Formats: sequence, structure tokens, C-alpha cells
Amino acid sequence: MPETNMNIPGVDRIVLLKNTDIFRDLPDEELIRLAARMIERSYPPNHAIVREGAAGDAMFIIANGRAEIRKRDPRNNDFDVAITTLGDGAAFGEMALLTGNPRSATVMATSTTKVLVLMKNDFDVLLHEHQSLSIELSRIVAERIEEMKSRESLGAVSLSLNTLKRDEAIMACIPEQLARKNKMLPVSYANGKITLAVVDACKVVAIDEIKRAVQQKYPKAFFDLVIVNEDDFFKFMDEEYKSLVSSIEDSLDIESFVDSMDHIQSDILKEFALEEGGDEDLGVPDIAKEAEGAPIIKLTNSIIAMALKKGASDIHIEPMEKEVRVRYRVDGDLQEDMVLPKKIQLPLISRIKIIAKLDITERRLPQDGRITIKMGNRSIDFRVSTVPAKFGEKICTRILDKTNTTLGLDKLITHPPVMGIVREMIRKPYGIIYVTGPTGSGKSTTLYSSLAEINDVKRNISTVEDPIEYDLRGVNQIQVNPDIGLDFARVLRAFLRQDPDVILVGETRDKETAKITVEAALTGHLVFTTLHANDAPGTFMRLTEMGIEPFLVSASIIGVIAQRLVRKICPNCKEAYEDPAALEYLGLPPGTTLYRGKGCGACRNSGTRGRIGVYEVLNVTEDIRHLIAEGASTLAVRDAALAGGMLSLKDYCLILLEEGTISVEEVLRTVVVQN
Repeated sequence: MPETNMNIPGVDRIVLLKNTDIFRDLPDEELIRLAARMIERSYPPNHAIVREGAAGDAMFIIANGRAEIRKRDPRNNDFDVAITTLGDGAAFGEMALLTGNPRSATVMATSTTKVLVLMKNDFDVLLHEHQSLSIELSRIVAERIEEMKSRESLGAVSLSLNTLKRDEAIMACIPEQLARKNKMLPVSYANGKITLAVVDACKVVAIDEIKRAVQQKYPKAFFDLVIVNEDDFFKFMDEEYKSLVSSIEDSLDIESFVDSMDHIQSDILKEFALEEGGDEDLGVPDIAKEAEGAPIIKLTNSIIAMALKKGASDIHIEPMEKEVRVRYRVDGDLQEDMVLPKKIQLPLISRIKIIAKLDITERRLPQDGRITIKMGNRSIDFRVSTVPAKFGEKICTRILDKTNTTLGLDKLITHPPVMGIVREMIRKPYGIIYVTGPTGSGKSTTLYSSLAEINDVKRNISTVEDPIEYDLRGVNQIQVNPDIGLDFARVLRAFLRQDPDVILVGETRDKETAKITVEAALTGHLVFTTLHANDAPGTFMRLTEMGIEPFLVSASIIGVIAQRLVRKICPNCKEAYEDPAALEYLGLPPGTTLYRGKGCGACRNSGTRGRIGVYEVLNVTEDIRHLIAEGASTLAVRDAALAGGMLSLKDYCLILLEEGTISVEEVLRTVVVQN
């Protein structure tokens, strides 16, 4: 049922009336009287404002929201056909008032829609008092009649697929070949209704075929038709459909990877029964046997599958005193997902060590291994690390999707001036570029994206990594193996005899590696590497602590990219608000609009969804080069860089804040704000 008394301000009513074809020529005093006569109503989504066949006793103007005009298809009474969509300021219903005939179509609110309603009695008074209004109505009626005559059939009216709400899961429920053959595609699902986009509404048999296919997965759904243009349909299928559905197919692969997670814990407790007693009572053969049992295999697979479904970057399996905790890192935050019985600890950890090719008999020393899973065209690596903790071995698994290497710098660095500086740096013929930041801040992604930009057949590019995180086409990638003495320094020395143009060093960990990378940069090679430092100016102090002479650093360095990953506001529940105190603290102009996420199902009520990079790019100029050579303090280097136009991590965060991409809380969590 509609709600009344919405209290739309009088000024807003008059503006709406002035923007309506019928009333725009009325004098202001009459508009004021007309606005006072109109009733206010609000309709929730998927509720009819008017229904086809009902009495035409009022006309409507949409103050805010969206609605669809729908007609019953005379060829197939199972469907309503969407004729067109209406937005703010649209008027409808005046035809029924003029002719006295029943409503010729249904108007359905597709979102919360507020309307102004003019009843028939007030409408008749207006026609009697204003001849100009009668003339304008006659013109509009003539145009509508001409438009209706021009339609040879119901299918002559079509909407664009780009204007429709789209649900990838619904699109994926029928084969692409079937959709193309029948020129029909289910595009969305809401409140038990599936919207079916069709090129020809007359193909009743084809519609029934699609309906049966969809109802295999949605047996209780009913359908609405939307007519779309044939060229538009095939353009969508060729360009957008494949990428949209492929992500869903990956998700379906994950879903089919295991059974439902809802019952996994109870299943394990039922199927996996160990006798009472401490874990130490189990010998290695017993543990290995339990680790190969179906319940433990199922649990392990489920933990991995849930991580992929959540989009987690890490899995933490942590033995506690009386239980085992499983946590996932999603968008930078750790989330506890399940707590398992203590009896499962040894078999579960042993199962992971077995598939990572680690020694299950060694529990006193840290171990590192790897698991690779093929899912369709995706190759996903899991870097497994174990450490002995107080209550047993803790396992941390880093998840790496090796197919995700085509991001591009322009998609990582969203601020064009900073993007320009980075591109200028990576196109230098020789020198060294450091990328700094804490673990998990996206350094490897930045390095790979940089290499992808300069990768061509004319360059010999070689990388030394531990481990190789992504596959890069046309690049020579070597993984270190300390067990046989193949460390970073040894591979780097070998690289210099391989005629390299560009060298990537996964991480500068020690003095020997740092010294060789600097020497490579000084002898005409372009070198990329990562370093753990808090910010860009702090890189030089870190290198000094590692024993690298300042004059060597100043002569070899091109620049430093410091970065962090921050959480983006969820677009589905984003809201604006005012906070003068926060603006003053952050040094932003008064009146700046701030944004935050309220929390919704799409973001699991966190208010954030996805992450974006924050960058501090220090381009080493001659002035800064002299400061580095002189061993100047980090503060002096920072002041010179800021004076030269460098954006600090805080400055970059504030840009994203003003754009409405991140929240105040995320700025304060990520960087130190100094006044």
C-alpha cells in the first residue's frame, strides 16, 4: 500500500510542475494553488502505482524514483511486457482522465517511488479555468495517438540491456548457445520474479523453452518480459556477457568444489571420531591415516573453497588451548569463520602438510610449501607456512591467483599526476626503483603491472622471486631455492652474465642482495625490487642500515614507490554525512561532504567492499640526490620531496576521501595524521 504525507516541500512541488509538459505554461500563482491540491504518496519497489484495466481517476508525477510501464501481452497471458521506464519528473495517467477509459497499462515502481497525485475533480477544474492547458493536453494526446499507431506490434518498443538491472547468477542459469538461438536471456531476479529480455515476444514456444530451463533452478519463479533491440542483444552477448558469466562460473566451480558449508562442522563431528586422550597419544602412522580419511579431506577442501568464495588473501589455522580457530583475511581484515574441536588439529594440519609436500613428522621447525589448484582456466597457488606455536603448529596460507596479472598501472593508481610520474620512472633506461610497504600491501602487483607496461620482444626481462607469484608471458622467471644454495645473490650474479635489460628482484632482504642490485643499476640495467620501509623517504635510511653507502644509493636510484591498501566504501550502502570536527582535524575545507558505508548484505554489514591502493611516489631529483649522498636525515629528504610536489600517503588518502571512495576511519587507520 502507498504511504501518504511525505511532506515534499512546496518549492520542490512547483519545480516539478514547471518541468512537466502539461503545466509548464501555467502562471506561478496557479502553480502554487495546483501544488496545494496535489496528494503525496510513496510506493515501495515492485508495487503497482496503477493497474491495467483500473479506473482512470487520477494523474501522477514522479517526484523521486523509477517506474516501468507494463502491458499484458495479448499473445501470452503469462507475461507482462515492459514498454518503457519513467524517472524523476515523468507524468502519466492524464490520458485516462481525458478519455474516461480504464487504464491501458500498469505502472510498477521499480524502486521506492514518491509521486504527486492530481485527482479527477481538481483536473476538471483546471481544464475549465485554463484554455491554454486544454490546448497543450490536446497536443500531447495527438502525439501519443500517433506514437501508438506507429507501432506495428508490441515488439516494436524496445529497451536497452544497459538500462536493466543485471544479475550474473541468473544469466548463467541457461547455456549461452540456448540464449543466442532464441535471442532471449534472463537478466535479473527479485522478489520471486525473473526479468526475461527477449528480442521477439511472439516466440511463445521459445519463451516456454527458456522458462523450463530457468525453472530447473528457480522452480517457483514467475516471469516478466522486457523487449530489447536485436543489435543491442548480440552486442551485449559478444562484449559483456562472457566476462560477467565467467566470474559466476568460477564461483560455481568453487561451490561444486565442496558440499554446503552449513553442515560441514556437524558432518565432521559425526564422521570423525577419535578416542578420548591427548593428541600426543597418536603416532605418525595414525595421524597420516586420519589425514587421508574422507572427513578430514572434506574439511580441508571446504576451508580452501570458502577462502576462494570470500575472496580471501590468507587462511589462518590457529591451534588454541581447547580448540582450533580458522580465520580468513578479507579486504585486509581478519575474520573468524569457524572454531573446530581440538581433536581435529593434528589430522587437519597433517593433511595440509601432506598436500603441500611438507614433512608431517617435523613439528619443531618452520616449514614452507606450496599447493596448486586448477579450476577451469584459473591456476591458483597457495603458499603454505608453518610455525611451531604454544598449542601446536600454526599454518598461514597465502592465496595467489596466477591468472590475475593484467591489472595495469592505470587501474592501480587512480590519480593521473601520480600515474604520470610512475610511468616516467619505469621508462628510464637504467637505475633502480624501490617499492616499499608492509606485507600484503600490493607491492608485487605494482611490480608486475610495471613490468607488463614495458614488456616487449626487444627487452630481455628476468626476475628472481621467492616464490614466483604470477606468470608473466615472455619473462624469464627464476625461483630461489636456499636448500641448494640458490639464493637471491647467486641468481643475480648469474643474471648479469645473461645480457639482461630489466631485472626484478622479489625482495631486498640482506646487504649482499642490496649491493648487487645497486651495482646492476650502476652498470646500465633497469632494476625493480621491494624493500620493507614505512614510507618513501625512509627507504634511504633503511639502505644505510643494511650497509649500502649513501653515494652508491644516490648514484643508482630513480625513485621510490611507497604504498598501502585501503578499504573502499561499499557502493550499495554508501551514504553522505557531515563531520566538521573530522574536517578540521584532517585539514579539509569546511563543508566538504564525507561518505561512509551503513552496512548491507553485499558487504556483510562491514560498510566496506574491495580495496584500492594509496601511493607515495618519490621521484629522485638532483636536489634530493645531493641530500642522499650527504647522508641527510629522513625528515630533510621528506621536506625536499614535499617541496618538489610529492604527494604523501596522507595527501593521497585525502584525495580518495574527497572523492567519496574511502571513509575517515580508513584514513586514520592507514596513515599518521600530523597537524
